[in-house]
Amino acid sequence: MKKTSVIAGGLTIAGLLPFVFSAGCIVFFNSGVPVTNLLMAFVSYGAICLAFWGAVQWGLSLETDRAILVAGAESRDVVRLLLGVIPAALAWLAICLAFLWSAVMAVALLAVAVPLQGLAERAGWRRGMLPRGYMGLRWIAVAVMESCLLVVLMARLF
Repeated sequence: MKKTSVIAGGLTIAGLLPFVFSAGCIVFFNSGVPVTNLLMAFVSYGAICLAFWGAVQWGLSLETDRAILVAGAESRDVVRLLLGVIPAALAWLAICLAFLWSAVMAVALLAVAVPLQGLAERAGWRRGMLPRGYMGLRWIAVAVMESCLLVVLMARLF
């Protein structure tokens, strides 16, 4: 295993800790804690993560020296650019929903957007558009984030 793979794995886990911590605080703190503020922090961090995953796609589309030149590289870059922008737009929408209407609706939006982004990346990975090992880390992040999103959603709705 390459040293960068170990570092990437450690940073992925470390990056999920604020999300898990926020979810735990929302679910387990008593009513004296301002849950609204915790929900805003939770939604904001979820939006940041979603936008970051989009930025990975954006960065890959701007790669200048490709190891392998394939036919249709330009159309792949367009797909990557879309996968880079759409998550950021959804992240912005989630933050707007949280501030302007309902933080619970923002959590619901993220609960839909996170796995959809993962599925879109999986389709790209199956076509050879993503580096080896990326989807393993990505699925760990999706599983942890989706679990947290669903637990918070259930706790706030019921």
